[in-house]
Amino acid sequence: MGSLTVKVNGRSYPIVCGDGEEQHLEYLAEFVDKKVQDLTESIGNASEGQLLMMASLLIADDLSQAYETIEKLREEAEEGSKSVSQDDWAEKIEAIAQKLESA
Repeated sequence: MGSLTVKVNGRSYPIVCGDGEEQHLEYLAEFVDKKVQDLTESIGNASEGQLLMMASLLIADDLSQAYETIEKLREEAEEGSKSVSQDDWAEKIEAIAQKLESA
């Protein structure tokens, strides 16, 4: 079993994880920390709990939109209403990934 300590909003959190998952969890913690920092800059004073809740909701919203986009693309492909090449799929997936990274 692996473990690591991540930092979000200047506070350390010990995390237990599966072996080999440490790097991915560090990436996720950095993503959450960036959301919290962005919120801190835009709304100013808020409790740590409020910041973490708002960051969680923003991340959940991004994920929900990504799922909706993926579902819409699947429906289009199944309906055959649009001929989608592998290059088109790759471009659409890349656009979703960039949107998630910049959020």
